[in-house]
Amino acid sequence: MNIKELAKIAGVSPATVSLVLNNKKGVGEETRRHVNAVLEEYNYAIPKRTKSTPKNILFIKYIEQDLMIEENFGFTAAVMDSIENDCRNFGYSLSILTSENCLEETLQSIDFTLYQGLILLGTELDFHTYPILEKIPIPYIVIDNKMPHMECNCIALNNNEMIYKALSHLTALGHRKIAYFRSNKMTSNSEERKDSFLAACEKCNLTYEPTNELLLAPTLLGAYQGMKEYLERSISLPSCAFADSDAIAIGAIKALKEYNYKIPEDISIIGFDDIPFSAINSPSLTTIAVPKKLIGSMALRQLHTTIEDPTFQNIKIFVGGTIVVRESTKEWTGINNYKKID
Repeated sequence: MNIKELAKIAGVSPATVSLVLNNKKGVGEETRRHVNAVLEEYNYAIPKRTKSTPKNILFIKYIEQDLMIEENFGFTAAVMDSIENDCRNFGYSLSILTSENCLEETLQSIDFTLYQGLILLGTELDFHTYPILEKIPIPYIVIDNKMPHMECNCIALNNNEMIYKALSHLTALGHRKIAYFRSNKMTSNSEERKDSFLAACEKCNLTYEPTNELLLAPTLLGAYQGMKEYLERSISLPSCAFADSDAIAIGAIKALKEYNYKIPEDISIIGFDDIPFSAINSPSLTTIAVPKKLIGSMALRQLHTTIEDPTFQNIKIFVGGTIVVRESTKEWTGINNYKKID
């Protein structure tokens, strides 16, 4: 019998059976006795791991709002490529699982005895989802989420530092007023990015008014359509703007050009991520480059350390980025600080 079959007979989740088999905490004593009785009744022999047994790592892509692939264009692929490469170097095999808005159910269906560790892409995890992770009985690490107030290993972007770099670049070009092209899909990550933006505005002496916050879908097409709706209202825009992501920036630029804005003459725009389209967009996009491969490599190495040493817990690593200056930003001359469509 396998774990799922035993779990069905015992009336518990596969994760619970896994916890009992590995003598891990997280299971009540009564439940533990019940599961052990089922194991004994069906003569389940706990498989012994040998040196020749393949070492397996599970990578879970968690999707909450079905926009992750577009919002993180190229991010997931680059991170996973790096993890897969390092898995080979460490002698691990890598399995990939997608969980679409059902993380708890996904975790309950996993036979954790098959894996030494787990890597979770947590871009869209929110505060209410965090406690679910406490049910994971093997070493794990979360990528792209700081996991505030949660004791776990994670690797996240240093949004404060990176957005400050972006706004410092605009300030150095002479800009004094700024717009914010913000994602309309709210996650803990996007909320943190807004807080970082507001803090950077204050440090860089950039004037930001709430009326200049434009909520746009975090996709190329969604941002394009959303920006057109704003422009149809004859809005005014400052001389520069920061976008939560390159996808938002590129979609917004396309709409602005259709409404006779010249980029960067009328408005300088800077993005975040450095996706492949950024370099070939017209104009090419100034942005903050995220070290995707480094994030993947560090995630696997940190997980490996935790597997070897269980005391290596609650380690949180924050990764910075670099500014890539291209054609979408330029020096502000001080003329026509605001552009308005009549």
